[in-house]
Amino acid sequence: MKRLLVVFIVLFMAVSAGAEEVFELGEVVVTAKKEAVTQTTTVTEISAEDIKARGATTVAEALELLPGVDVEVSGKGQQFVKIRGFDQSDVLVMIDGVPAYEAYFRELDLSQIPIESISKITVTKGASSVLYGANTMGGVLNIVTKKGTPELEASASMYFGDYGTQHYNLNHGWQIGKINYYLTYAYQTSNGFRLLGDFNPEDTYVGIDSAYQEDGGRRDLSDYIRQTVTSKIGYEGEATKLYFSFDYHDNERGIPTEYYRYWRFTDWKQWHLNVVGEREINDFLTLKVRGFYVNHDDEVSSYTDRTSQKIGGDWFDISRYDDYSAGTQVHAHLRLDSHNLFKVGFNYIFDQNKQREYNTRERGEIVRPGWGAEEVNEAETYTFALEHEFHWKPFSITWGLSYDRFNPIKSAATQPTTDVKALNPQIGILYQMREDTSVHLSFGQKTRFPHMRELYSRRDGNPELDPQRIYTLEVGSNHEFEWQKIKGHLSATYFYNHIRDLIELVDISPDESLYINIGRARIQGVELDFDIQPFTPLWFGMNYTYLWTKDDERVRPLEERPEHKLNFDVRYRFPFGLNLSFQTSYVHRQYQYIYDKKTNTEIARICPDYILLNGKITQEIKDHLVLFAQLWNLTDVNYDEGHGPMPGRNFLAGIELRY
Repeated sequence: MKRLLVVFIVLFMAVSAGAEEVFELGEVVVTAKKEAVTQTTTVTEISAEDIKARGATTVAEALELLPGVDVEVSGKGQQFVKIRGFDQSDVLVMIDGVPAYEAYFRELDLSQIPIESISKITVTKGASSVLYGANTMGGVLNIVTKKGTPELEASASMYFGDYGTQHYNLNHGWQIGKINYYLTYAYQTSNGFRLLGDFNPEDTYVGIDSAYQEDGGRRDLSDYIRQTVTSKIGYEGEATKLYFSFDYHDNERGIPTEYYRYWRFTDWKQWHLNVVGEREINDFLTLKVRGFYVNHDDEVSSYTDRTSQKIGGDWFDISRYDDYSAGTQVHAHLRLDSHNLFKVGFNYIFDQNKQREYNTRERGEIVRPGWGAEEVNEAETYTFALEHEFHWKPFSITWGLSYDRFNPIKSAATQPTTDVKALNPQIGILYQMREDTSVHLSFGQKTRFPHMRELYSRRDGNPELDPQRIYTLEVGSNHEFEWQKIKGHLSATYFYNHIRDLIELVDISPDESLYINIGRARIQGVELDFDIQPFTPLWFGMNYTYLWTKDDERVRPLEERPEHKLNFDVRYRFPFGLNLSFQTSYVHRQYQYIYDKKTNTEIARICPDYILLNGKITQEIKDHLVLFAQLWNLTDVNYDEGHGPMPGRNFLAGIELRY
């Protein structure tokens, strides 16, 4: 610990800070250029400043207050995002334009990605650009990291909280001539989070009489150790840009889940390599090429009880996954004149999953080091895309067409299905009524191919699955206003999604489940987003999402999608460097369907409504030192979202050095 503090101090004294710049090559579609394809659908961004003001420590926490977005905890304690009611498995998650997920589940635990190196997070909904490639049915989430600037930059922070929570972070970046670089190291550890103060152990859902067997205090198995290293080096000339980036995540943690599963991620590692270059051939043609490699390894160990380190007690002792994805993107932009911009894209990605489950004990005796052969699954996905933007003030029209192909190559469980092809068209229209007011309309078709787990899992896979398809419609308006010194923004959006062949995991018996296409489903809703700065020290933001879902086959709402969600965000800056920030979320009516093994029936449960209040206070001392404290769940409210008790009042306090 002392050595780490010395490194913080040395780095702090050695360098000076500068303003950050957004890494544009980390975006497939550059939102700052306000291309029509980003304005004919809804694109929401959260900046590094917003992330810090809200006190977020992970990507999952940073996304919680965005309109149309909901972050929920899974059965393994992982945090996944839902966008307009679509699961994260329906959403393309990217880091600097690179698809980042486990190849088998095709999901990324967003609680494992810290925010220290992030410049912004972009969420694209509805008819996103066809250049993103396949499997963007629910939208696109792109995490864009920082790059070096002409002014030497460094920062160091450390903060502490309940149950031994400690976070340390180092950032350093610089630009020297045409070369820039950015480096980040983050270390986070905790023994877990605190449940609410008046937790009721007799609660039949989350107490000791429930499947979760909780008695209050620290949430069992909620501990973690996270280490992250990110690095980026780039060259920017007049016509050529070239970047190489690498990031590495090493996260070991407990899994707060049901009483009969005492699990830990004894190994969770993920790293990414990304090489991207852009060349302006002439005034009309620009080429961008990317190559990437994503490696993910994790190991879940099963223990006999919550506190011992004795292996065993489940249907496996150790379950290990070794996944990797590799691919390329080649995009060309051709600007014929001031009215026409053509884009052509080719995306390719290869996914491989290796898995093995070890069972070292049987009836208390060691019988063998493992059982069953290693399973290997492989698949590849192609996309050929064409997109055209036509501008003729006050109108902009964009249309796109993608040819997507999914080719299962190898399966351990069954014979791979034949390859699946899809043709996905879309169109969007933007009407710029005034310089500060616009109206847009978009319509498109999207396809999401089945994932490896859905197809080939020995427990519940179904190789006969069809791909999911949606028809998505969106109508919205945006208005920026300024009166004297008052600035603000207002947007309203209606969206409708008709889903065919929705893939859901369904209980077919007390001990058996299966992925099936349940037929048709519908998701529609309204998003309202408003922010205003009545005077310089005060900023206020509010957004509301109404979400209506229906499974037309089983005639019921879709599971774990809040019907109403209302968010408030208030920030005030005093002239002497004190900053106050408060966020409130109200979540209303989401359903959970539980299979009751006693009665062999499925029970519908409505998760309780709740209001969460979080706050952060920071005090700037001159230009180089910041003290801060933040509280989550200030009112210590009792809530859950279907996967056990959630955190009660928890706090962090710390210091940041920047120079």
